[in-house]
Amino acid sequence: MRDQDLRISIADLHSGKTLAASAMPLRASEVHVWEIPLLASESSFSDYRNLLSPDESARAARFHFEKDSRRFTIARASLRLILGRYAEIPPAALRFVCSEHGKPSLTDVDLDIRFNLSHSGQFAMIAVTRGQNVGVDVEAVREDVETDKLAERFFSARERAAIRALSPEERVAAFYRCWTCKEAFLKGQGIGLFRSLGSFDVEVRPRVSARLLSTRPDSKESSRWFLHEIPTAPGYAAAIAIEGSVSAITLLRSTATPAN
Repeated sequence: MRDQDLRISIADLHSGKTLAASAMPLRASEVHVWEIPLLASESSFSDYRNLLSPDESARAARFHFEKDSRRFTIARASLRLILGRYAEIPPAALRFVCSEHGKPSLTDVDLDIRFNLSHSGQFAMIAVTRGQNVGVDVEAVREDVETDKLAERFFSARERAAIRALSPEERVAAFYRCWTCKEAFLKGQGIGLFRSLGSFDVEVRPRVSARLLSTRPDSKESSRWFLHEIPTAPGYAAAIAIEGSVSAITLLRSTATPAN
């Protein structure tokens, strides 16, 4: 797909309109990407916590730091609120099942609503499609990241060479672009780090559209997946990967706390 064929729209959601907007139509080959701030008042946080399943509540309780527990709770409850609107099911009534490698999906397969969640720092991103595998990754950017050392460990030879060819000022952004695209692709496949990050190449160079350049051992795999960077808050990088063709991406930025 050529980028000029892709429709991209951004909606900033204010004043409690988040849930009303989540009922907007989601058609085949369209992707909705929600950006959720992981902040909540005490009263709202209590509502979030009440939406979680016993298993989710237990996972939240296992975090060592309270801030991480709260962020997990808000992210999971937001996922329930958003998916509940698409599925027209009460958020607390949603049931999930995990794949062999841990990717969750809704138990109601007739809906064919597919999703992926990522969170880092103070933001979560939730990507939703109908009938297409999808992965999303968001990362808080650290300017002191050791790009050469981490790239040598995790990236392919082609990607490492592309990063080394950039100016020092461009390498951090290129590193996070590469990382989020690769993570989104693996999450879309539902296998996470069970597949080597070096078994495929993504476009690293700035000012060039993100895409899969090659995949190994299946060379045709790269033509079946679509990659795109997601514009997000300063200090963060994000990307999505979708299996199949994509006609439109809608980014929904939530500046209000969702409520049940």
